[in-house]
Amino acid sequence: MPNKAFSKVKPRQPALPVNEWVYATLCELILHGEFVPGVTITLRGIAESLDVSPMPVREAASRLISEGALEVSVKRRISVSQMTQEKFDELVLARLSLEPELAALALPYIDSERLKLLIDIDKKLDVAISTGNIEDYTKYNCQFHFGIYEAAPSPVLLPIIKSLWLRFSPFYRIVAGRAGTQTLDDYHEAAIDAIKAGDPVALAKAIHEDIEEGMDMLNESIGTS
Repeated sequence: MPNKAFSKVKPRQPALPVNEWVYATLCELILHGEFVPGVTITLRGIAESLDVSPMPVREAASRLISEGALEVSVKRRISVSQMTQEKFDELVLARLSLEPELAALALPYIDSERLKLLIDIDKKLDVAISTGNIEDYTKYNCQFHFGIYEAAPSPVLLPIIKSLWLRFSPFYRIVAGRAGTQTLDDYHEAAIDAIKAGDPVALAKAIHEDIEEGMDMLNESIGTS
């Protein structure tokens, strides 16, 4: 993982335990594509970069390994696992099955403040696409989706979907980077319109199409990442 990734880490709030901060930090870096599949780093290296003891890093890494986001080598180096065809097919199936449903469940809980936030994120995403900024595209695409999902009181679906993104995002970052942002489309405007209209069916459809769009591009890249 490049050192510059750690320069983007948000400072820990005093009320947040160190172990939770380390876990949340590593999750955010993975979700935003800062961990490149196959590139390894030591637990000690992460601890030094975050200026914490090895224990909370070890705990966070164990959680992420159990969630399938990371894997560990015999030399105790961790990395994002490589994508396989079998894993990809199941991830796509799971995302298409769960995310539209959670978006529909979240709709009644999306207030005007959250809607304004989603519109702002989508504007930043449009800028990232028009300027070819893959880093911002990956970050804001993630923020848009979870800006919807996290509105729902979901103790089951939300953690599952988060684990799917933890496995998917690093691979997506690489492939999107190769293809360039000009090849990327999204259905976020349709999702925003559905939210404004209070239409859960249209929102689920927009999220389904947004996930489905580009899957062929990703599928063709398996084995070359």
